Amino acid sequence: MAKFGVAFSGGGIRSAALCSGVLRRLLQKKASIDYLSCVSGGGYTGTSYLDWKYRNGKEDDPKWHQEYFEHLRTRSAIFCNWQKPCQGILDSIILFTMIISVAIIIPLLLWTSYACLLAFVIDFLFGDVLRGGDIPCARLARRRKITLQQCREERMNSATVMNQFILFASPIALGIVSSFAKSLLPRGKGLLTFLATSSFVFFGLVAIPWFIHEFLRFVPDWMKIVIILPSFFLWFSFPVMRTNATLLIVLYLYSFVIYWRVFNGDILHLEYDEIVFNHLMGVSTLLLWSAPIIGTIQQRIGHVYNRWRIQRALYTPESVGCCGCAGISWRDLFLRCPNCSSQVQRINQSHALTLEDLDDVKPTYISGVTINKWRRTTSPKEPDYELLTMSPHGIERLDRPSYEQEFDGKLMPSDIFLSDAMATSAAAVDHHMGKIEENSAHFKDLKVILGVAMGIAMVADTRHEEKRNCCLQTLPIVIEILRILPLMVFLIIYWHTDQEIYLAIGIILFFVILVLLTMMAVVSTGRKNPGRIERISRWFTINVAYVSFIRKTINMINQGPNPPPVLRLSDGGHIENLGILPLLKLRLTKIVVVNGGRTISDDLYGTTLLDALDVARKKLGCSFSGMDGRDIVEDIADNFVDRPPGSQPSSYKFKVQYYDKKLDGDGKTKVGEGEILLLAPRHPDKTIQKKSNSKWEDVLRDIDVDLEAGWGPGPEVTAEEVNRLTFCCCERCHGNRCRGLSEWMCGSFPQHTTSNQFFTQSMFTAYHREGYRVCMESNAAEFLIDGPITHENRASAYSTI
Repeated sequence: MAKFGVAFSGGGIRSAALCSGVLRRLLQKKASIDYLSCVSGGGYTGTSYLDWKYRNGKEDDPKWHQEYFEHLRTRSAIFCNWQKPCQGILDSIILFTMIISVAIIIPLLLWTSYACLLAFVIDFLFGDVLRGGDIPCARLARRRKITLQQCREERMNSATVMNQFILFASPIALGIVSSFAKSLLPRGKGLLTFLATSSFVFFGLVAIPWFIHEFLRFVPDWMKIVIILPSFFLWFSFPVMRTNATLLIVLYLYSFVIYWRVFNGDILHLEYDEIVFNHLMGVSTLLLWSAPIIGTIQQRIGHVYNRWRIQRALYTPESVGCCGCAGISWRDLFLRCPNCSSQVQRINQSHALTLEDLDDVKPTYISGVTINKWRRTTSPKEPDYELLTMSPHGIERLDRPSYEQEFDGKLMPSDIFLSDAMATSAAAVDHHMGKIEENSAHFKDLKVILGVAMGIAMVADTRHEEKRNCCLQTLPIVIEILRILPLMVFLIIYWHTDQEIYLAIGIILFFVILVLLTMMAVVSTGRKNPGRIERISRWFTINVAYVSFIRKTINMINQGPNPPPVLRLSDGGHIENLGILPLLKLRLTKIVVVNGGRTISDDLYGTTLLDALDVARKKLGCSFSGMDGRDIVEDIADNFVDRPPGSQPSSYKFKVQYYDKKLDGDGKTKVGEGEILLLAPRHPDKTIQKKSNSKWEDVLRDIDVDLEAGWGPGPEVTAEEVNRLTFCCCERCHGNRCRGLSEWMCGSFPQHTTSNQFFTQSMFTAYHREGYRVCMESNAAEFLIDGPITHENRASAYSTI
């Protein structure tokens, strides 16, 4: 039988509103939809519709349809509901507090906790070389009653200069050798990358404090801060240095603490004090103990918050509970078993739907997400990202051969909550961003440090982890205790004996443990039959937060058919934003694609589609042409893109041919074909003009629904209605004043910026009406008719128009 599918594209709440209008029309005409593929914002509408359908007996009915769409409109202010001022203030405070905590407070706590430890180690091991003597000149000058200049002149000799040269040159030489070697030894790339980075970091930790003492101690404080500005230019000016710009800033800040300890100088007029330094050491130790927990929460809270707000706003009360937290627990803030399917958790979260619950609900939902840092082969030419589809029928990579079942028995639809699949597909900002990562590579390490993430880290083999014996279940806690225990014990001994050797032993043991854990992080993974070392490394990656963090930071790539121990998932739009690829892989006969993504100019209206078709050619063996057989690129340009204002179409239809490789491997053979209908919004002044606009009572004659209140007079919006949709948040922000400023900041209809998630009801209504209009005028519902389209069944399908 012919199979039909609909794709809802990404684009945040703007796309969700547009797709809801299309969905209303398709449901009204009872269009045949077998598959519903959703990406990012399109999943807001797709998953909420399926959630409502499940709760209403798994059957469509105009009565709950009307209630559902009204619910979407009234709850369209997902993240900040300024329709109710008090609620808006509370939402704003929560959002602002979370951003400040995640991006400023927590990074400061986590990253400053290493400063005092490094300062003590550098002073203990290399302080004599850097100073040229045992005691800092600041202290020696007071003891011998000489000037600092006299002390420095006494220590400046050939032996001191040679020792300092060896100290500075050795890590530079090791770093350069490691950098060249990693291109020659691909299997050891992870270890060599770590060795090169560590060498350059060590050079910075010993050379910059010396530079501060020798040259910057006479410079005003404000100038010391200004010196850091060149690091920001490295993000844009020098590609080689982009990924290390943030590291340079961290090293520069660490160097002031090392300078404070080694040379007993002053920082911002704060004189060095041994008692203060010891107290800071104690605080640092406590922070390091709690760092894995705090860091994990920092990396995951953005995803949890995004998921909570969306499901709370759009899903049924039965699915989200009284606080909207059904399906979300404290486990979601930690990496290990984020969505455990144990009986206890399923009882506590019985309200939330999983993908398995939708197994017999039509249409079949498909969530498109991007899986990062995984190559199925060892070829460096293969991208380290791919589209991962999640549906009630299974979880698989787009390029997975039919004979490989990489997640079978490991990660199943029953392990994925519906809201989790939706929120993961909408993780627009993350450390790893698929093909978009190249454009934001210079900010990647900054995002890692600041915890700017909405993606999710999910254990690939949850079931196997749950079956481990009790000893292995508790071993991660033991490792976390042992990781910090030597430092705490020797710190306490140091406080009682005042012998620096004990503290040095504790700190060195602490860093030795970190190095050993880092060695686990750089082990290659992904082989079909992993060896013992790889299995140990996979276990550490799953259960020890530090190991997982290091793998993320140094961009360790899983190479091979075996899934990575931890899946790095982000927005499906980081691969392809239309959501059409899963439907093309299914070789459907007819596909309707709703493009709710933002297009900056009319000249780029076909870019997103052409990009998706190019991927389909390379990975799925598809071929595309115009309805008359014309080349697809020229056909799109002439019939959809290059049209003057007033005659720009809102839809475009073309053909797809499906091919398979021949059994003898010689070429390909055609195995089927289909038609695709693309829908896209247009401004009322640019779309094809009509003599008169339709009324809701005319187009909804076949169902008893009154949409006058809240939904406007009819599907078509006017230029006056949409031009006033300026800014965001509340209705009072709309108007014709400051339209230029609003368009520059937030965009304008129908291309409001995707980052604007603070939609008002008026904005949602306008995009909903536009979606309905586009669907109606393109005959998309009639396009999804099972069997050949004849004059009779076409007339019966839309006799009310």
